[in-house]
Amino acid sequence: MDGVITREIQSYVSRDWAAARESKDAFWATRIARLGPIEGLRIADELRRQVIRQNPEWPNDQERHEDIAAHTRLSGLLRRASLSRSR
Repeated sequence: MDGVITREIQSYVSRDWAAARESKDAFWATRIARLGPIEGLRIADELRRQVIRQNPEWPNDQERHEDIAAHTRLSGLLRRASLSRSR
């Protein structure tokens, strides 16, 4: 039995993970291209709901604060990039 488990673990670990990632990326890109940006939002909401089912306390106050700070930083970077492109 241990040999079977070991082989299965080795098989899993040695998979072509780059090909799997490329396949997933292609699938989601095609789906969102076909169904539009609203599909991207629907997917994001489903992921959010899944996390909340697994951890009803998510996000806590600290995580919310860190998220707002990250969005604020990103907004500033995008604003600066936009200004530098318009010059």
